[in-house]
Amino acid sequence: MALTGIQIFKMLPKTNCQECGHPTCLAFAMALASGKAELVSCPYVSDEAKEQLAEASAPPVRPMHIG
Repeated sequence: MALTGIQIFKMLPKTNCQECGHPTCLAFAMALASGKAELVSCPYVSDEAKEQLAEASAPPVRPMHIG
């Protein structure tokens, strides 16, 4: 299930450093949620947040039975 911008924002460092190219961490989170930005743009995001966001953005896998 895709995360909302607010859910992503809660995982970000909230420094509003603008190094990602967005004016605030909230704006960056909204861009991430809509697919208009990539997480690697944030130099301060924690490894834990990277893992959580990667898991949440992974496509769902449906079991397939062959034979």
